[in-house]
Amino acid sequence: MMTPYQRAWGLRDSYSFISRYLSRRQTLCAEVGLRGSRLQKPPIYQQRRWFRDYFTAVLPGSSLHPDPQLRKGKLSSTDRETTTVRIPLRSAKHHFGVSTSRGTRPYNEDHSQAGVIDIPPFSSPPENAPKEDAAAPMSDVGASVFYYGVFDGHGGDTASLYLKDNLHTYIEQTSRLFNPTSTPVPISPTNASLPEALKAHHKDRQKLQKDLLHDWKSTVGGYWRRVKIDFGLTGSKCNSSGSPTIPSVLMYSLLKLDLDFITNSRPFYLPPTVEGEEPTLLSGDPKGVTTFKGGSTSTIILISPSTPHHPYWHPEQTSTLITCHLGDTRAILCRTSDGTAHPLTLPHSPSSPTESARLRRYTHAFNHDSFGEERFGFLANTRSVGDASQKRLGVSAEPDISSLVLHPSEYSFLVLVTDGVSGVLGDQEICDIVKEEDTPEKAAREITEFVEEVGEMGDNATVLVVRLGGWEKRGAEDGGERTRRLRMWRREEAGERYGRGRMN
Repeated sequence: MMTPYQRAWGLRDSYSFISRYLSRRQTLCAEVGLRGSRLQKPPIYQQRRWFRDYFTAVLPGSSLHPDPQLRKGKLSSTDRETTTVRIPLRSAKHHFGVSTSRGTRPYNEDHSQAGVIDIPPFSSPPENAPKEDAAAPMSDVGASVFYYGVFDGHGGDTASLYLKDNLHTYIEQTSRLFNPTSTPVPISPTNASLPEALKAHHKDRQKLQKDLLHDWKSTVGGYWRRVKIDFGLTGSKCNSSGSPTIPSVLMYSLLKLDLDFITNSRPFYLPPTVEGEEPTLLSGDPKGVTTFKGGSTSTIILISPSTPHHPYWHPEQTSTLITCHLGDTRAILCRTSDGTAHPLTLPHSPSSPTESARLRRYTHAFNHDSFGEERFGFLANTRSVGDASQKRLGVSAEPDISSLVLHPSEYSFLVLVTDGVSGVLGDQEICDIVKEEDTPEKAAREITEFVEEVGEMGDNATVLVVRLGGWEKRGAEDGGERTRRLRMWRREEAGERYGRGRMN
């Protein structure tokens, strides 16, 4: 008779059984593999620390019922006052929502990520903050840096999936590499007052960055032989939060990840390969496949609260938001005061004057497709991760990085979308749809359903909606009235169009 772990799990099994089954099954595979079976040990990437896709919150003890500690005898006043709970971000529907659709395509190349990233907080306390607040130790949720990202793959989902699974780890490990003290401090080569240890760290960072550029020049050549990268250590890239290392960490992380991806090199933070281990996208295979097809755009958002007592979505909290952007995915804020859309990103396309100037030596690669859309080589984007065959021409993973201070309740929500959404809906239409829904989760689902209903191209569509401090006032100004009639007309027109198609 088979034991429960020897049979396959089915839909009738509970989540608890499935989790125990998978854990036990992995152990059995490892044990059998050691005895010489064809079953192999789990690859190294399964043994890495999983992404922290939850946050912790301190709640009043009376808000949790029943309180299991009541059975253990008399409690202190501290125990009764607060209780720390873990909240999965994707289950917190009043704080975050995500929805994705493959459209009319047989596959979905979009991916997204949301969670808490392990880097030092980079937001400074507001000028009018009480001194005790500025000096107070950060609580877990107050010290958390939240991470949201959308990744739109093309030519397959290999690159977008790689970004989803690994970009946050590259950022975390680069932050540790650049900040051995784990303290975000302003660093400038001209600052003679810096301690000698910090000056040494600064020199180490400069060497790492020079080595990375040298690797790009020697491996790819072309565009990379003349390009100069501003890693954000000095000058205008030193942001107001007092942490010039954040732009440098993001710039280095994406360029390093991109080089590792197109050459199938092992990430610097992984241990050496084990003899006999099967080559994977993470382990690297220099003697086998050296490049991967396709590429991906990327837009990520980092949010850091400025005071330790409240999360970034609290109406009285001031936070710093950093945008790191490649390609044509979009990030949009909705202003609380008037309900208008405030875009955080601009597309990296061949028609962009900035991109045309950057790639002016390769004007022969600019062309138009059959629909009249301008392209660079065969790509609609001039910046992306992957696309190895176009790297020599200048298709780069150099991100646009910007910083914005979110004052208390200044913005209602944040939306991240792939071009399957932005190609159908304008920024204001997206914001107005969100205003009409009760939760970010419902809003994200409504946007993808609307795109499926009125869109003609049937592209993959992914939406992330993130609650901010002004969420409760999001519809006070117009309640989505600004584009409501337009959206009603588009629905009617789509219904007539598809109705005629069915009749014919």
